[in-house]
Amino acid sequence: MIHRREFLKLALAASATSLSLSVHQAFGFESPSGSSNGRVIVIFQRGGLDGLFAIAPIDDPQLPILRPTLAKTVLASGIRLGQTGFAAHPSCTRLAELFNAGELSFAPCAGTTDKSRSHFQAQDFFELGTGQAHGNSGFMARTARILGGSDEAISFTQQVPLSFQGLETPPEIAPLTGTGLKLPSGRLREAILLANQNAKTGQALQQAITTEAEIESSMGMDVTAARGAAAVNGFPKIAGQMGRLLRANQKLSLAFIDLGGFDTHVSEDGILTRSLDNFSEGLIALKESLGAEEWNRTHVIVMTEFGRTVRENGTQGTDHGHGGLALLLGGNIQGGKMLGGFHGLSDQALNENRDLPVLVDWRDLLGHSMRHIYGLNQQQLSHIFPEHGFRNIT
Repeated sequence: MIHRREFLKLALAASATSLSLSVHQAFGFESPSGSSNGRVIVIFQRGGLDGLFAIAPIDDPQLPILRPTLAKTVLASGIRLGQTGFAAHPSCTRLAELFNAGELSFAPCAGTTDKSRSHFQAQDFFELGTGQAHGNSGFMARTARILGGSDEAISFTQQVPLSFQGLETPPEIAPLTGTGLKLPSGRLREAILLANQNAKTGQALQQAITTEAEIESSMGMDVTAARGAAAVNGFPKIAGQMGRLLRANQKLSLAFIDLGGFDTHVSEDGILTRSLDNFSEGLIALKESLGAEEWNRTHVIVMTEFGRTVRENGTQGTDHGHGGLALLLGGNIQGGKMLGGFHGLSDQALNENRDLPVLVDWRDLLGHSMRHIYGLNQQQLSHIFPEHGFRNIT
């Protein structure tokens, strides 16, 4: 049996294609006889998703005024979400299906207490979970300690994210992309390509790198805010790999993945329509690959570092905002609800006359799932999210 921590060493000599097919087998885990009660998966959308594009308040009379271009499609053909007054953009049809099945709830005004509108500071706020912009211990690391250590945790990222930093032993890392192994830029990538330059694996790796760069360029995305996260266009395949790996290894009860492709200052309609379609299909792929039993014991939390401006800008995009969209998914969440309320799009209801306010604190949303899945008490939650007074999100 291959030990998990040998996987990445062996992977460097493998082709990207073969990795995408066999990564869930290469770890060689065996399902433990005594698995945990459930699993929390955190999906972090780097770049600042425009939640009002994905799930829009179509009953608010200000929407077509503030978004004459960006709201056209959802006003014409959006899928209503119950009696909430909101509708899902057609690219999010699969999210609407999950909502109607009671397997998804949404918070239109979620976020952190950071108001800098800086991608990097806001992302750090989220991952640290302390209400501070600096620190050396992320909320996922503190959660893993309470659960018993890094053996319970996995991160589907290139390297250990800030949310998992602070563990004595790092979590397992499975850097998946739509084409297989995500190679970091710099000297490591060059060394791997050089070692494989005369082999078919080298050609496959180079083709994967080139293809990903072309996709990002054609979509007009600024990938700086993504911090090396996997592109959302590959998420359906990534999600299927994740689900199969987690289903085979029930002890992995805490998982993290980040995705890039949501920083939409210009031409937002086309970019987000493609991105959200891939993202929604990816969530379905995750559900299906987990299987019904695992889906019923899983909470998936989707968040972004901040939302976007309520008014569209002069280039049919949006700029950095404050409150944003968060999703809670799972087979047993009693969903089909809007979480945290919504005060409307009038000037008086907005933050600084431009953004949605934060009505659901990110720590309350994460804490809700951790309490439900792991049975954590108030003292344990206060260790994960220090100096925070928890509020009910429902």
